[in-house]
Formats: sequence, C-alpha cells, structure tokens
Amino acid sequence: MPEPHDVTASRAWEPGLRSISEPGVPLFMNVTLTINPERLEQFLAALRGVLPAARAEPTCIYVHAGQSVTDSNVFILSEGWSDLVEYRDVILHKPYFQAYLQISESTYAKPRVTQPLIPVQTDS
Repeated sequence: MPEPHDVTASRAWEPGLRSISEPGVPLFMNVTLTINPERLEQFLAALRGVLPAARAEPTCIYVHAGQSVTDSNVFILSEGWSDLVEYRDVILHKPYFQAYLQISESTYAKPRVTQPLIPVQTDS
C-alpha cells in the first residue's frame, strides 16, 4: 500500500492501465481540474512551473493546458506520452512532478477527473 504522502497514490488510474507493464504503450489522457477560486494563483504558478519540465521529457509527445471559457476555475490538461510505464513509474515520481502534484492537489475544489484515451486508428 502506498505511503500517505505519495501524491501519485491518488492518481485516478484505470485498472487496465495499472496492469500494463510492457514499455512503449502510449498514454493519452485529458484531466479536468476544478480549482478553488482563492487558490487560483497558486495553482497557475505550479502549472507554469511543471509544464516546461514535463514537455522536456523524452517520452512527452505533448502537454497542453486550457482554461474553460465558461468557468475560469476549470482547467483541462491534455497529455500524450509515448510510454505509459515510463510516465507512471518514473516521471510521476520525479521531484519536479511531485512538487507540482502536492501544490496542485491542495488547490482542488473537487477531485480531478482523469479520462485515459486510446488513439483512434484512421488507417483502413
């Protein structure tokens, strides 16, 4: 069982994603975050800090962050990683990512919603 201070323990992993152990399986996901209005600036500072480091990771395909036009306290992160195992078992545990998770999770108005995605094949 993960230690209570391990912020990756609360990451909303689908059971199927936890069972993947072979390298090279891509991960695509959207994460919806609702932030407490009084903590918005703290969240934005943490987000601005983590994005460049995450984008510099060799297995990062993309990481985009958007703020809702209709609710300024809602953010959607869209992420693509070329290796789910590397992301889950290595990147999430890096100090810069742990620092971001600790700060951002303290700003949530409600639990994050993580939607893992599989690529749609467009080739016939």
